[in-house]
Amino acid sequence: MSKSYVIEVGDDQAGVIIREDGEHEFRFHAALDQYNALEGRRFANAFLAERAAIAHAASRKNRRRAPNAPTEVRL
Repeated sequence: MSKSYVIEVGDDQAGVIIREDGEHEFRFHAALDQYNALEGRRFANAFLAERAAIAHAASRKNRRRAPNAPTEVRL
């Protein structure tokens, strides 16, 4: 029998993890494009998958907030 869990980050359904019969790990399936980087990754349990999705969302948020590096201007 397979098992599956929905992985949520805040109000977003980031994806689902599914463990098929005979497998030892869950495979992540992204529900939203911003979580495609996690697509196909394997996790031992739902907690680890959720933590990875939260970390991924935080990383994306930080990258959007970071100011652009100054460009060199030569005269």
